[in-house]
Amino acid sequence: MSSKTIAVLGGGSAGFTAARVACRQGAHVLLFMGDNADHASLCINAGCMPSKALFEPIDAMHHAKAHGWLIVQPKKPNEYLAQIVHWKDEEIEKFRAYRQKEIRDLAGDRFEIIGANARFAGEHEIISAGRIFRFDAAIVATGSVTTWPRIPGLDMVRDAIWTSDEILHNTDIPKSLAVIGAGPVGLEFSLRYARLGCEVTLLAQKELLSRYPTKFGERLALIYEKEGVRVLTSRRVARITHDDSGCFEVESDGAEKLSPLRAERVLLATGRHPALAELNLAAVGIAPNRQGRLEIGEDMRVQGSHHIFAAGDVAGKRMVVHHAHIEAGIAAENACSDGGRRWTKRSNIQVIFSDPEFAFAGMKYPAAKEAGHELVTATGESRDVGKLHLAGDDLGFGEFSADARTGKLISAGLLCNDASNLIHLPAYAIDHEHTAHQLEDAEFYHPTKTEIITEIGDKLCRKLGGHPFARAEE
Repeated sequence: MSSKTIAVLGGGSAGFTAARVACRQGAHVLLFMGDNADHASLCINAGCMPSKALFEPIDAMHHAKAHGWLIVQPKKPNEYLAQIVHWKDEEIEKFRAYRQKEIRDLAGDRFEIIGANARFAGEHEIISAGRIFRFDAAIVATGSVTTWPRIPGLDMVRDAIWTSDEILHNTDIPKSLAVIGAGPVGLEFSLRYARLGCEVTLLAQKELLSRYPTKFGERLALIYEKEGVRVLTSRRVARITHDDSGCFEVESDGAEKLSPLRAERVLLATGRHPALAELNLAAVGIAPNRQGRLEIGEDMRVQGSHHIFAAGDVAGKRMVVHHAHIEAGIAAENACSDGGRRWTKRSNIQVIFSDPEFAFAGMKYPAAKEAGHELVTATGESRDVGKLHLAGDDLGFGEFSADARTGKLISAGLLCNDASNLIHLPAYAIDHEHTAHQLEDAEFYHPTKTEIITEIGDKLCRKLGGHPFARAEE
């Protein structure tokens, strides 16, 4: 059991997990929740959960209309989005109350909650709420903030621009929406607003899903165009202005010269960056790198320090919430014990909640080749899997890669209905260094959506040689 005092800066997902694990290790915990303590968790308050709460009814309405057999419409069309937002807010309040109770239940002599911002004052000192606190080790988990890129004109219209915060509370459907940025927020909201009847244009600086194999982005662009989203890729936003009529004009540069895009509203979805500015990191002898991130090792220690750790979005390595929990657990264990537990996950699952969903696990192709893997790749189409076809997914697909010499599964990508759930099976195989043959040597029930995994796996096994698990063709 630890006798240390562990300071945790930040009360979101990473901060709470770090504090809870440190408490279980027997440490004296100081949890600095921040000035906005009740809304500290981005995931619960302004990220994962509220956005998915919005998307559920929008997607349900869309899919109910799909075959055209039924007349499907909201009871109060003019209040439809407002009703969804109201329901979302009620549900999120329940999540928030549950998390706050979890934190309160830990409070005691060895678990002190400070509902204020904190900053370092020395190697082992923190100032918060007018007090000085001493600590043995600290875990920085202050999350991230919206990135505002340097776009000419943006500062002049900043108050009228939507970010992911504002669009979550919007209750009026605009006639037109320009979405700048094609990361998760841009891809997810552009589709839903198109489904609400809005004229949506998505501007991407690169190709869609540019970090992943090219075919995924090309297919998603096709799907979005069919849904009514105008997709403009390889465009750099050159200027944003706001005219007297209340419309935005967005100028962009690219291979093709285009007229300025006019839209009633603009959603800025250009990502987030670590929230480090107010921490006085110099007091503990550390500084962000050129990208504004902390350099951390796989043991979550900040480079150049033995007793300062970081986890979650503030670390800037894996900015998704389930990774934040894993990082926070590693940081807390090492902080309490001077240990060397390290990140060991190979799958590093990433999901974008488009529709169909996109999910990827394992190494990107350039990294795999750099690591010396000779890749064998196989694909499978959603339309060939009965349950995916019946779910209306005829345009999705998946692509898996294995090492040609060992047969070990190296990567798995799925662009299909329910990909966020299906990805966990190949991800497990990647994490545990299973071969494609081991993945296939399992029982897959028919009819299920998991059959897209067997479809791809069978082809991969045939390319690798050897005998894939025999199953009847349906």
